[in-house]
Amino acid sequence: MVKTDEATELSGDAATLNGQMTECYGEIKEYGFYFGTELTKTDQKIIVGEKEYVAKPFSKRIDQLKPGTYFYKAFATNATDTGYGPLMEFTIKQTSGDNNTAPDGIKVKLDDQLLTFDVQPSISNGRTLVPLRGIFEALGANVSWDGAARKIIATRGDLEITLVINGAANINGVIAPLDEPARIVSGRTLVPLRFVSEAMQCKVDWNGAAQTVTITSIP
Repeated sequence: MVKTDEATELSGDAATLNGQMTECYGEIKEYGFYFGTELTKTDQKIIVGEKEYVAKPFSKRIDQLKPGTYFYKAFATNATDTGYGPLMEFTIKQTSGDNNTAPDGIKVKLDDQLLTFDVQPSISNGRTLVPLRGIFEALGANVSWDGAARKIIATRGDLEITLVINGAANINGVIAPLDEPARIVSGRTLVPLRFVSEAMQCKVDWNGAAQTVTITSIP
């Protein structure tokens, strides 16, 4: 009825827990995760949703985590029983720079508002990659993670964008050109800034002198 997927978007003090309902017979009264710092004691209950009738992936961002190992499992409760996914773990480490980190001076602005991310943007093959949730939510999109297919699904109105980790991209079901794929780096899911912004119908400009990427909404 439910399975636990790999945690993603690990940063200095945060992570995204992922799970999915594999089948649904009648109403799912509630679903979410049990979470904790001990292998035999995952007693912190995190409810993600209630009264669901469709099997689907779900996720929950948690923050203010201290460095260490954490354990979690997905759950879903129907009228007669509660199902649990397998117990999984992840480790929060102190963040440190690496050779792919963008220069400290790089800024990202959306309609003249400076965006901040929980991790520094990365450069890959000349393309700027940014944390998926930060950029999509700034652009007004809802984001979900399909752990089985290892893909990101972002929706805003009638627009749907999917990005497969280390794979292709689709916009409303049509394959879209992609110079640099989404990827997971040190447990964090990063997506190409220009592709995502332009797919969300925005204009993107780079000011080398100011080391600034400017995203402009198109009415």
